[in-house]
Amino acid sequence: MVENNLIDYLTIIPARKNSKRIKRKNIVLIKRKELIRYTIEQATGSNLRKNVIVSSDDERVIKISKKYKVECLERSKKLSNDKTTTENVIEDVLKKKFGKNYTKFVKNIILLQPTSPLRKIRDIKDAIKRFEKGGYNSLFSAYLSKEFIWKNIKKPRSISYNYKKRLRTQNMEELIFENGSIFIFNVKGFKRNKNRLFGKIGVFLMKKYQSVDVDTPEDINYINKLI
Repeated sequence: MVENNLIDYLTIIPARKNSKRIKRKNIVLIKRKELIRYTIEQATGSNLRKNVIVSSDDERVIKISKKYKVECLERSKKLSNDKTTTENVIEDVLKKKFGKNYTKFVKNIILLQPTSPLRKIRDIKDAIKRFEKGGYNSLFSAYLSKEFIWKNIKKPRSISYNYKKRLRTQNMEELIFENGSIFIFNVKGFKRNKNRLFGKIGVFLMKKYQSVDVDTPEDINYINKLI
């Protein structure tokens, strides 16, 4: 339990041990450095070191967190399976650290996924500024793109444009693609909605190349070329 001093921003980094496509994804090496290190360095470099918590069931991630002098709360097996939602993990962190009345201790949460290593420290700082300036209840990072999107391979159906009246890309509307890199949200609203996005939602734009989410071996190869 902590003293009753309201924390403006608490950064949470969820880092589960098991993953389906890449074994122990969060400690896979990217340019000779474990993937989780990129996000921890970005979080601590954003002047938020004292208020960064990693949630993990991976002993290697726990050791890495300690090296950075970042608090790591060990996650239970119950919250380390494929059906566990990130919202479940956030609530677990808040209750473990602050108790059931966690809204008395934390005002806002910054959620950083360790699978987005190409975000920059400046992105986190600028996202906070946009969140505050816009008076948003929640915010997500994204990139803009003009895409010809379809769904259902067996019965293809275009959903982002009318294929019968195909437009030139310069005349198409830009679509917003959530990239999973940064989320910011009010704690009271999170507790009430059980969701990271609610109320007045803001969008923080990032570059498309920064929006790669490490999920496959191909993603790792691509990011190794970019960094």
